[in-house]
Amino acid sequence: MRGHRLSRREFVKAGAGGIGALRLTKHAAPAQTAQAAQDRTARQTVRIAVVQQDSVPGAVEANRAKALAFADQALRNDADIILFHEELLVGYVENLKELAEAVDGPTTHAFQSLLTGTDAAVLWGLTERDGDRYYIAATLVDAAGVRANYRKTHLWWKDQGLRHEPSFYEPGDELVTFDVKGHKSGVMICYDGDFPEMTRTYAGLDCRMLFWLNNRGQRGHGEVTGLAGRNSIIMAVSCVCGKNERGYRCRGGSNVTNYDGNLLSDIWDHEGIIYADVDPAAVPEARRNNPWYTGRRPDLYRRYGAQDRRSWLSSYPRVFHRVEHVRGPENAGRPVPECRK
Repeated sequence: MRGHRLSRREFVKAGAGGIGALRLTKHAAPAQTAQAAQDRTARQTVRIAVVQQDSVPGAVEANRAKALAFADQALRNDADIILFHEELLVGYVENLKELAEAVDGPTTHAFQSLLTGTDAAVLWGLTERDGDRYYIAATLVDAAGVRANYRKTHLWWKDQGLRHEPSFYEPGDELVTFDVKGHKSGVMICYDGDFPEMTRTYAGLDCRMLFWLNNRGQRGHGEVTGLAGRNSIIMAVSCVCGKNERGYRCRGGSNVTNYDGNLLSDIWDHEGIIYADVDPAAVPEARRNNPWYTGRRPDLYRRYGAQDRRSWLSSYPRVFHRVEHVRGPENAGRPVPECRK
């Protein structure tokens, strides 16, 4: 599917017929005025759209159609990058192996077609199948195809049943970075972010933005402000809402938090899209002046066995950076970036 896209209403209507029913028309300009776009370009800001979606576990076709509709709406509001939550289509279900997709599968192609004619990207939560292995992944897609794929490095183990992730998935062992409008960015998934080393390592890699996908009861600003502020990093955080596989109500709390820890936008208890225009170019100076970042004593910590940035990177996750596209005519035959054990 290339070169065409539906209006939001047509996407929702077509979704009942499955992905094969989508017949797309060429991408139109976003609804925003040309002057507004010029003003944002002059300020060198990045417009982040975070989608908080009420996804039904296991309802792949309906969840995909809804996600495409939300992405279409975000594009019409001039988003540069659109973030969805962890395990967007599948969630936690018994038949996850039947529903999982390859990185370069039908949902990636659907997003790619939607993005044709734009410079925007979508970062979405994939339940990934790679041969006989399964991963919780976050896939970055633009009009040229897959740009990066991150596999969750910390699997949640303190639970039973479907949420005991090591019973179903392999862990990744690479951190992944990519550029958004020339600004280095990172990604992590749910339990990953509960380890402060993750955010600090991405900051140490000079990332200016960090995207955090979640599928849990909530992930509000209160859990983000310290990570963002102490590391001077812009954080976009997505979370599911609605009822999960156990019938529990998820509140969401998806948010965008600035590099000083201040809240820019959030959403609770219903699905929708939040937007924030952020200034990643301001991050390096903020980080240099951040006493909680520059005041560290790595030499002291090493003396007592703690790891500094370099030893942390060498001993646990490898770092994978992908700026160029890995799909498209100029990259035919090149592998999709992956995080294999």
